[in-house]
Amino acid sequence: ELGFKYAEAEKQLKHLNRDLLWQQKRIQQDLDAAADIQKSLLPQNTNIVDRADVAWFFEPCDKIGGDIFNMIQLDDDCWAIYMLDVSGHGVPAAMVTVSVSQLMQLHTGFLKQRDPGSSTELKIKSPVEVLNALDREFPFDRFNNFFTINYFILNTTNGKISYANAGHPKPVILHKNGTLEELETNGPPIGIRSLNLNDDEIAFEEEQTQISPGDKVILYTDGLVEYYNEKEEFYGNDRFHSRLLELNGESVKGLINESIKSLKAFGQN
Repeated sequence: ELGFKYAEAEKQLKHLNRDLLWQQKRIQQDLDAAADIQKSLLPQNTNIVDRADVAWFFEPCDKIGGDIFNMIQLDDDCWAIYMLDVSGHGVPAAMVTVSVSQLMQLHTGFLKQRDPGSSTELKIKSPVEVLNALDREFPFDRFNNFFTINYFILNTTNGKISYANAGHPKPVILHKNGTLEELETNGPPIGIRSLNLNDDEIAFEEEQTQISPGDKVILYTDGLVEYYNEKEEFYGNDRFHSRLLELNGESVKGLINESIKSLKAFGQN
């Protein structure tokens, strides 16, 4: 009787193990498909902007993640550029990135709106207007999540940039003359103001600046500066900025590639 029970238990264990392996394979297939969908939301062509070179590097810490960015042409001269980072990792964060990226399109009214002075023309919304619209659409209690974002409007004809920041790491301009400038604007992460009864006191800020031929604008998420090594030392802003200055003579693509090499070497991959 004991031998019979053991054989039956072994048989059940084999069935459970087979089912577990099948479920694991199914989950892996779903995550692979989700990763492909998330990557499809990124720009598919580096030659998308006239009069500017573009390059990027994207690598989630898990199969999928909460970081995403895009570039959207607003008119003949202007481009919307954003980079965001949803709190947390994995599937919940990735779902929010998909939702935000679907809203940040020309046809949704989030980036352009009807010009009161014209029956046909659409007016480009300012960075602060876009952040306020996102903040209304994504209150914390909707997804139990918040996200940080940098939002730019770049005029590729005259080099003017308008920008606003909702709690995201500060972008930098690497000037052709060898200096580095941080773009400082303040604002809470998207969704946080819904938790504050005095949310009118917490406002997003907007600034303008000018870039010249040969200048480079760098946006990144905290996954870069908070990457750490075996000693639990962060890569950090100072190390990142110093490396950028060393790479100032590189092309945009070369600067990205060499920055990532430096990052991976620091953390022993």
